[in-house]
Amino acid sequence: MMKAIVHDVYGEAEVLQLREIPTPSPSETEVLVKVKAAGLHKGNWHMMSGIPYIMRLGTGLSGPSEKVMGNDISGVVHSVGSKVTKHKVGDEVFGVSKGLANGGWAEYAVCKCEDLVPKPRSVSWQDAAVVPTSAVTALEAVRDYGKVKHGQSVLILGASGGVGVYAVQFAKTFGGVVTGVCSAAKAGMVRSLGADKVIDYAAGPDVTALGVKYGVILDIAGDRTVQSLRGILTDEGTLVIVGGEGGNKVLPMGRQLYCAIVANFTKQGLKTFMSTPTEPLLEFIRGEMEGGRLKAGVEREFDLKDARKAMEEHTAGKIKGKVAIRVAM
Repeated sequence: MMKAIVHDVYGEAEVLQLREIPTPSPSETEVLVKVKAAGLHKGNWHMMSGIPYIMRLGTGLSGPSEKVMGNDISGVVHSVGSKVTKHKVGDEVFGVSKGLANGGWAEYAVCKCEDLVPKPRSVSWQDAAVVPTSAVTALEAVRDYGKVKHGQSVLILGASGGVGVYAVQFAKTFGGVVTGVCSAAKAGMVRSLGADKVIDYAAGPDVTALGVKYGVILDIAGDRTVQSLRGILTDEGTLVIVGGEGGNKVLPMGRQLYCAIVANFTKQGLKTFMSTPTEPLLEFIRGEMEGGRLKAGVEREFDLKDARKAMEEHTAGKIKGKVAIRVAM
């Protein structure tokens, strides 16, 4: 048996419970990890709340089919399937469990081999646990979709969020001149990550009304129209809509559909994507962390039993950086 954070129904943080459940077993091609720490990101809230509602077609209509919360983890390989050769018992690893709600916030988690990479010894369990989903999403947005180049002006909306803190760093890594948009309370943190300029979204005119144009815009916040963002994009610039934020509770992908249609009739690049961590992406993240070029940005740590409180504070926007959940330290 093991302790885990589970939810039997959709809802806000009050549905989360610490419970004893059977320890999972890996298949012949999977790995069982003894979890040291876990991460918290926006996707976990979506799985907990079941919003947008259309996602319930895959996660369970009447209630969550996968009840264990979380997916970003770091830990030690506890056992491996009979066909596993890449990992062995005792390896220190980080990566993702089998799904957004399939074992991360628990004492043990089953993972696919390709979803784990070695944890650098110089990196703490907590730092390694918070990066997989968010840092991979940021890397794809900056490098693969935004294609940020040296000297290019980059605007990051939601620069202090879970993905934004990594997008700022990667945009600087690839030579961008970065402007981050966030609250005044979080401006210092965004500057510390390398942003050349920070705009307080609550002070003065909106960034879309300042008359400044950018070569790349990364929209992580999801609270502005595509039309308004195109107005501050250079003629051949690239707008990247990150994830599915910004839609309604039923069908969230209106902005993504707009981009898909309009992209055929403009020189501006209108890109959208949903990220999935892969081994090459995780290996790149590992190298950046090992080389000291990527800061995990852990702001708060909570014990597993306090995961409900962690989710409440994260959802309320009370935490500046990333949240780590200590499982077995």
